[in-house]
Amino acid sequence: MTAAQLRAAGARVFFRYFFLALLFLISAAEWITLWWLLWPRESTPLAVHAIALGAVYWFNRYLSRGTTRLTRRSPWRRLYEAFAFTSLFCSAFLLLTFLARELTQLVVGTVLAAVQSGASSVVATDVEGAFGWVRRVGFGLIVVALTYGYTVGQARLRVTRMRLPLRNFGRLPALRIAQISDIHIGQNLTRQQLTKFVERVNETDADIICITGDIADNARADLAMFLPLLGRLHAKRAVVAILGNHDHYGGAARVEESLRRYTDFIVLRDAHVVLDIDGEPLHIIGLDDRGIDWARGVKEVPYLAETLTRLPPNEAVLVLCHRPDIFAQTSALGVGLTLSGHTHGGQVALPLFFGKQLSPARIVTRFDRGLFRKQGSFLYVNNGIGVTAQRVRLCTPREISVFEVEQT
Repeated sequence: MTAAQLRAAGARVFFRYFFLALLFLISAAEWITLWWLLWPRESTPLAVHAIALGAVYWFNRYLSRGTTRLTRRSPWRRLYEAFAFTSLFCSAFLLLTFLARELTQLVVGTVLAAVQSGASSVVATDVEGAFGWVRRVGFGLIVVALTYGYTVGQARLRVTRMRLPLRNFGRLPALRIAQISDIHIGQNLTRQQLTKFVERVNETDADIICITGDIADNARADLAMFLPLLGRLHAKRAVVAILGNHDHYGGAARVEESLRRYTDFIVLRDAHVVLDIDGEPLHIIGLDDRGIDWARGVKEVPYLAETLTRLPPNEAVLVLCHRPDIFAQTSALGVGLTLSGHTHGGQVALPLFFGKQLSPARIVTRFDRGLFRKQGSFLYVNNGIGVTAQRVRLCTPREISVFEVEQT
């Protein structure tokens, strides 16, 4: 077996058992955090750790079955899930500081022991005190940051505006295209929020509005209540929507039928529409959702290649695909602009330098968020205006992206 085959096999196993492993990891993180807060003794018997971890894991499995009285809308359950999510970061920080402390004591203590007898024990005490202070401060910063993410951060909505000169956009006049993605109608969205989002999108005065999938969160989404509100989206030319993986989880046929019933949107599932823009054609190709698994998208869709070969040359093409991995194909085929979502920008990100962020979405795809360019083609991955799993956003606000598109 080659190295590439080994990596592919490892990735399949990882994503297949991801949620089971995540549940165990969360349970371990919760117990580590509780242990450090309530009984931080390194001499704690292994039996105590094993019994406590088993109890926490059992309780989490009980909650995950969905048959408990603690529904996802329960404030107590939301508070518990927020604690569990925060525990992931706190426990990781505690483990890192523990390893750093051990390494520091080993290196510095060894050096000083060779120079001065008895110095290593003094260093060990000083190092332990310093790292104890670091743990407390770091723990507090993580709690403050995620508290912000669950309150202020998740309420932020950013309108990202950019001008894109596209070499493969025919003879079209300048266009304004607005994009939203990952609405996730369900337990994490209120009518008031959706109304606000629709108003902000309409304020962009776009020629075309594109919705790049995950309109519904699951099969329990109340489409009859929320889609009439979403249907108030207004564009000068058209509102075009595609479906995402969560729409398929909730029943793709049901979501499509509801969109056609409650809205005037153009719904594309492996289909394309031609818009007349002042006498010039704009081909919009909407791909139905495909994936290697729940996380990763396919890199090539035969329907896309076949459709592009049938189009007249030198006419503008816009591709909508929920998962951004398709950019390998669209850029190779000379598509000017591809719009995607799916990643939510990770929902939680660590700020780096020069406006860059490190997010868990990088586990899923290298096209994690924002603008990408390849071979003269552009891809934009929208952060989404909804959330899934956790109602938290840190350094990743909800997003409406607006593109002023013009020919180079």
